[in-house]
Amino acid sequence: MNDASPVLLYSVVDSDGNQYATATLTPTDDTREKIVLSKPYIIPVLFLPGIMGTNLRKKDGKQAVWQPPNADARGAVDMIAQLFSYAFKNTQERVGDLATSDAEVDPSGPIDAGESGLPKNVLVARGWGALMRSSYHPFMAQLQHQLNALAQFDFKRCEADLKGWAEKHGHEAPTEWGAAGGEPLTREEILHAANYQFDVWAGGYNWLQSNRDSGAAIRDLIENTILPYYNEGREVIVDAPNGEGGTQCTIRRRKPNRPLAEKVIVVTHSMGGLVSRALTEIHQCDSVMGVSHGVQPATGAPATYKRMRAGFEGAAKLILGRHAADVVAILSQAPGGLELLPTADYNDGQPWLKVREKTRRTDRPGVEILALPMGGDPYNEIYLSPAWYGLVPDGNLGLMDPGNKAAADFNSDGSGLRAQLAEMIDDVRKFHESIEMKYKSPTYAHYGAQGNRTQPAKERDGLFGTSLMEADHLFTWGEIAWEGTGIDSVAPSRIALSRDDGKGTLITTSGVKLTLSAPDCPGDGTVPCYSGAAPGKAGIAGCFVHGQGNPGQCNEHFGYDHQGSYGDKYQRSLYATMYAIVKIAQQAQWHKKDSA
Repeated sequence: MNDASPVLLYSVVDSDGNQYATATLTPTDDTREKIVLSKPYIIPVLFLPGIMGTNLRKKDGKQAVWQPPNADARGAVDMIAQLFSYAFKNTQERVGDLATSDAEVDPSGPIDAGESGLPKNVLVARGWGALMRSSYHPFMAQLQHQLNALAQFDFKRCEADLKGWAEKHGHEAPTEWGAAGGEPLTREEILHAANYQFDVWAGGYNWLQSNRDSGAAIRDLIENTILPYYNEGREVIVDAPNGEGGTQCTIRRRKPNRPLAEKVIVVTHSMGGLVSRALTEIHQCDSVMGVSHGVQPATGAPATYKRMRAGFEGAAKLILGRHAADVVAILSQAPGGLELLPTADYNDGQPWLKVREKTRRTDRPGVEILALPMGGDPYNEIYLSPAWYGLVPDGNLGLMDPGNKAAADFNSDGSGLRAQLAEMIDDVRKFHESIEMKYKSPTYAHYGAQGNRTQPAKERDGLFGTSLMEADHLFTWGEIAWEGTGIDSVAPSRIALSRDDGKGTLITTSGVKLTLSAPDCPGDGTVPCYSGAAPGKAGIAGCFVHGQGNPGQCNEHFGYDHQGSYGDKYQRSLYATMYAIVKIAQQAQWHKKDSA
């Protein structure tokens, strides 16, 4: 044949996750070179979701107890049904569903393969069914596609061309995308990463338990499932429907003659960042090459205190907790949730819980009569305080035991419940101290720091692309204040309550009304900028800040909300994550033949 150009045989992924290519025999006079395009060496990318982003079920009976409603068009009917269901559940029923020791990861949730190009059963085996579909699957599918389309070799020119995300954004400086510094990715860095096949896995975990325990579970997943799957040909078995009437989903590869995947890269959302730090800093897992954090409450969030005293905000309260009774009952026996409380080094140790006079006819804060923590110890000053401003004041202790189920085990004066809380808070303190300012090297992070919208939205940001639930600001509780008119002359210790509605309103015995202040700190609606910026202050490799008013061309646009951060339509989270993964992948050397 006259055409001497090679025949390129593109590989596809089979039902076991293996790459293969199909070739057709040609006549003997067709002497063109046949080239199979395949990347045998792999870098697994493990995605860790945030709190409540993992589906949970009962260990006994496997009944689903937590499946967050998917806020997209596909999940609209399901979301309405779940909202209706949760609206009629009382506190005892909610606590029964979410008992920490009775729950386990449920891997049988819905799958959105998106642009991943992978069969559903492969995604089930990689754990995608355990994660909230609408918040995570589209982004994970993007990663799966874009990381494996960084470059394409032109055999006529004998030169590689950057493609996809790399061609469009790879040359752009991180400072254009909200980073304080850093150089654009080089062509060599991108091509080095392009030597590898990136496989995106999901690391669901029981978010009720301590993040310390979840970190140990993720270490087990990496060391006993993910890496052995590639390096030893070990079968992966997931106890979830495989779509063909079975109760299990399995994948298996042939055992290679040399390791194909030596380490993983971890990508996190929200509380998944704390799980990751437990994985690398407490459990010292050396199978992690690097980490990319998204909207991590690195030093906690005062919103956790607010929710323990007043429930969640907006429509989320129907599912996550309508008032203090719901939230205290669940979180007081869920270490993972309590570990989201502000740490001792939150905002450099500055006080964040205030009591102050509410000034008439102005939004400016009035006179402060209390600011905690005063001595840098939020655990004793706030979380264990029995005072009316404490996390669980004496008047709310009974909320820890709805229905009086454990009454026989505790003293009538509540001292038993107080002792139980003290033990829990002591564990929270130890966890905070064990990860304080500690991050895997290298680590990258991004977070939201949006306040008021500074220009009209050009596109709708709300639910299903409408203005429904659209935010005009993303202020977050950077501090919490109990405010009332006429309390500036009263010592906080002398204030006594006649009523606490569990929704953020207190009435003192003298008739003064105290209410919680509105959020006023730039953030993403949940994590304040103080906590989001903390990894950067700790000296990680790179940190991106997103939202109007921050440096970078990308920040001309309104910021993203916390849960939907990876769905940012301006692709800021995608750029930060892709940049981090390509940078971290420079450490991988196992594709080189001379390293065998």
